[in-house]
Amino acid sequence: MRPAHNVVMSYGVLMSKTGHVMVETTGGSGDTDTDTVLDRFQAVFGAAWVPGRLTLTSLHLNYVPSRSGQGVAMLDLNLRDVTTVELSSGRVSKTIGLRTARHLFHVRSLAAPALAQQIASALDQLRKRHRTR
Repeated sequence: MRPAHNVVMSYGVLMSKTGHVMVETTGGSGDTDTDTVLDRFQAVFGAAWVPGRLTLTSLHLNYVPSRSGQGVAMLDLNLRDVTTVELSSGRVSKTIGLRTARHLFHVRSLAAPALAQQIASALDQLRKRHRTR
């Protein structure tokens, strides 16, 4: 039997659902691949809510906009680059905030609290795996 630190990471889909996203620049400093992708997304869509499909795996949160145009086909957030998962306190429609070094990636979707918990859990599992190596 192989030791736990040699476990092959799964890319299986943990969740997939529709939602809207918006990217906000927080002004911090960061040079991750995720921040580069978020810069490009923001340059195309600005500060508008963009509908599409979210897919969570154990390593990434992928987003495919419904109206992909101007070269933005898919947005891929590496969970290693996410520093915090936040849930807004709205009464009816809650939003999720995923912070990176330079951005806040907002997600608006049905059952936002459950989705935020799934993302936070995937992030915790990823961090635990990296600590045991």
